[in-house]
Amino acid sequence: MRRICNWSAAFIALIACTTGHALAGGWDRNDLGIDLLFDPGKLTLDFRLYDLIPNRKFDTVNGRPESVNTVPNIFRPSVNVKFDPFVNTACLTYYRQPFGLNNDYGANWSQAAIVVSRELTVEELGLTCSYRWQAGDGYIRLIGGVTEDFATYHEDALRHLPNGSAIVPALDLKSSATGWRAGAAYEIPGRFRASLMYYADVLLSAHGFLTSLPLGGNAVLAAVPALADATLPRIVEGVVQTAIAPRWIDTLSIKWADWSTVTSIPVIAAADVGPIRAGRTLSALNAFFLDGWSVANTITHLWSDTLSLSLNLGWDRGVSTGWTDNPDTWSVLGFATYRVNAHLELTGGLGVFILAPGKIDKLALGGSFNATAGTGDIIFTHMGLRYRF
Repeated sequence: MRRICNWSAAFIALIACTTGHALAGGWDRNDLGIDLLFDPGKLTLDFRLYDLIPNRKFDTVNGRPESVNTVPNIFRPSVNVKFDPFVNTACLTYYRQPFGLNNDYGANWSQAAIVVSRELTVEELGLTCSYRWQAGDGYIRLIGGVTEDFATYHEDALRHLPNGSAIVPALDLKSSATGWRAGAAYEIPGRFRASLMYYADVLLSAHGFLTSLPLGGNAVLAAVPALADATLPRIVEGVVQTAIAPRWIDTLSIKWADWSTVTSIPVIAAADVGPIRAGRTLSALNAFFLDGWSVANTITHLWSDTLSLSLNLGWDRGVSTGWTDNPDTWSVLGFATYRVNAHLELTGGLGVFILAPGKIDKLALGGSFNATAGTGDIIFTHMGLRYRF
C-alpha cells in the first residue's frame, strides 16, 4: 500500500497539471495552474505542447448564406520548472501563454473592409512559491507569486479606394505588465488535496501604430501612434483531488473569471498626425463579455506502476452577449501517462471540444454586422514530458 500511495502522489500531481480543463470563457487558454508545486520531485522539469484544430464557421452574415472560417489552428508551448529551495518550501517558475485571441476570416469574406484577422498573444513569465507546515495527517500550504505578462495585438482589414487600389489598414500594439496571485491548499500526499487560488487582474497599457489609415477618397495616412488600455480579468479557481479507491483518483475544478470587466477597448491616437488629433478614437475592440464559469472533472486510473489513464469531462459557460462568438462549450478529453524510468514520464492526450451554435447580433447593438454559426468543434491534442532530476 505504501508503494501505491507513493505513486499516487506523483501521478496526482502530473495528471492534474495536464488534464485540468477550466477555460472560463473569453480569451482564456487554460494555462494558469499551480499543480506542479505539489510534485514530489526536488527539481522537476515539465514541458508540454498543445495543438487545437478548430472547425467553426459562420453560416450566415447579415442574413445571407456565407461560409467563413473563424479560428485557425492554435499551437502553444508551456515550460515549467519546480524546485525546492528550502525545507517545506516549493517554487514554480514557468513560461506560458495563458490568454489569447485568434480570428482569421480571410480577405474574401463580405466584411473584410471591417476586419480580416485579429490576434492577441499573451506570454507570461512567472514565479510562484509555497510554504507548508504539518496539520494533522497532512500539510497546509500558503501560496503566492508574481508574473510578468507580455502582450501583442494585431488587427487588419482590406479596403478598396475609389481609384481601384487596395490598402490594408493594420493595428499593431504591444504592452507588458506585472501581476500577482495568492492562495492556500491542504494536502494529504497521495490521498487528498484541496486548493483555492486567486489570480489578480492585469492592466495592459498598450502602445503601437495604426498604419494605412483611410481618410476619405483616395487619401491614406501612413501611420498614427496609438494607445489602448485592456484588462486581463481576475480569476478564482478551486480544485479538489481525492483518491476514491485504490489506484483511482478524482479531480474536480471550478473556475470563475470576471470577463464582464472587458467591455469596449478604444484605440486612441497618441499624437497629432495630419488631420488626426491626439485623443481621437481610431477604432475599438468591442467584447461586452459576461463573467465566465467552468466546471471540469477528471477520473484517473493508475493502470499499473508505469501507466496512468485519465478521462476529463468539462463544461464552459459562454461569455458572449452578442458581440463575439464565445458560446457554451463541452469537452471530452483523454490522457495517458507512461513512466519510462525513475526520472522520466511521458504524456499524450486527445479529445474534442463541442461548441454550441452561436449568434452575433452587432447591428442591434450599434455594430457593423450580424452572423450565425452552427455547432462547431475543436480537436485537442497534447504531448508532454516530465523529468525529475
